[in-house]
Amino acid sequence: MGTEAHGDDTGDRQHAAGWAAAQARRERQASELRAGISLVGSAAADLGWGARPDVRVLADGRLWLDELEVAVTAAQVYQAARHLIAAQVATVAEQAGSSVGAVAGPWLLTLHTNEAMVSLDLDVQDDVA
Repeated sequence: MGTEAHGDDTGDRQHAAGWAAAQARRERQASELRAGISLVGSAAADLGWGARPDVRVLADGRLWLDELEVAVTAAQVYQAARHLIAAQVATVAEQAGSSVGAVAGPWLLTLHTNEAMVSLDLDVQDDVA
């Protein structure tokens, strides 16, 4: 009696595991982006901004804010986001009766860990390619 040769399914399992890991990574990154958007948007709303959400990107890369009738640079947006998040962290710390470090520390640890994991994953992908 002859035996039929069946392909080794180890490669298929590895491919499926790699796909699942890549999908999980994309979902995590999307979740982090949604969290960042939510945080900045909520902070802006807390400060009364956003009644008219018309924002356009100008040809030179600046953002035009219709509500304020002003164009802002990426550096200005970054500084504003910093101040908004600082206000949120301070508020959370105050309401929790904690220090800023007790609020920001775990958050930063999580972000740094995620960054390290993404970097490792990118290094592995570069090695495979």
